[in-house]
Amino acid sequence: MRFSDAQWIPSTQHQTWDALTDCAVLRKCIPGCVDVECRSPTEYAFTVRAKVAGLAADYQGEVLLSDVNPPHGCTLVFEGKGNAAGLAIGTAQVNLMPKDDGTRLSYTLAAMAGGKLGEIGDAALLKAGQKIVEKFFASFIDHMATQPRLAPPPPPAAPEPHGLRNSPWSWAVVMVLVLVFVGYHAFFT
Repeated sequence: MRFSDAQWIPSTQHQTWDALTDCAVLRKCIPGCVDVECRSPTEYAFTVRAKVAGLAADYQGEVLLSDVNPPHGCTLVFEGKGNAAGLAIGTAQVNLMPKDDGTRLSYTLAAMAGGKLGEIGDAALLKAGQKIVEKFFASFIDHMATQPRLAPPPPPAAPEPHGLRNSPWSWAVVMVLVLVFVGYHAFFT
């Protein structure tokens, strides 16, 4: 199963990124979410209660972020297992960019299912997956619309320049060493 789409989020790019990586926001917006645990800035564990094509189950899983480029996007790798329903694995490429005083979030999702979920067929899984994603974005957009707009954080300060070229005292030290060396060879050799 594979699908792509884009959403307009009524928030700045950095606020959208921060919310997408915030466990409290994810807990609130993921449909059927029982729990989300942030294990690290790039690893999340979740439990979701979902009904897919008549199969109701609790799914436990993990999401790992790679190619992280805040606030521009990342790649997600996910895996979910339901005791009676089977397994779902996949990847998603997520990209964020400023658009029309908000953020355009585009994504491409590819997933596979096994067990009873795999027996349902791609068309039913695609329909169920799209419905879950639509519910997530409806809730996420509503949440972001209530958040005050914040200016982006300032860029990191440029590091202090180092080296001989940037220090007036280093040139003086070099000149003294050259004079000592030339004087030594001129007078003592």
